[in-house]
Amino acid sequence: MNSSRTTLSFLDLALMLLSAFAYTHFVNIADSETRQKMAKAGGPVEEILGSYDYAAPDFFGDSNAMLTDFAKKEIVEILTMQPKQMLIIEVAAAPEAQNGSRLRQWETVSARSAAIADAFEKVGQNGRMIVLKVPEKLVSKPGQKQSVKLTFLPLETK
Repeated sequence: MNSSRTTLSFLDLALMLLSAFAYTHFVNIADSETRQKMAKAGGPVEEILGSYDYAAPDFFGDSNAMLTDFAKKEIVEILTMQPKQMLIIEVAAAPEAQNGSRLRQWETVSARSAAIADAFEKVGQNGRMIVLKVPEKLVSKPGQKQSVKLTFLPLETK
């Protein structure tokens, strides 16, 4: 009996490990668009009850996280139209300055998201129904639109 045909050789084992590594590597490096397409195809689509897009300068001053008067008025108006719903706050990354760092961008995105969440809580939104969505990439391209997106979803019933 030829034992080399019934057992795995080192080369077979190495090829199996290499193919497993390649598969997991390519799945992990799929871009966000591909992940979104796969998620939409695989699961049920959530119903969006309302979505609001604003330019970042309308909501914030230059390179700070203080809400403008326009933003405060909009938040009050939005909450009267969308009461007691799940809120997703998405703030785009600010353009990177020449001497700016990614940590500074992270702080800016976090502070701006928190400022919007605090404003919604002050006018009556339940804090447990607010989700802060952080951008996947904090480095934005020079021509990329700086925006604030507010999305309302129905409450999950369990």
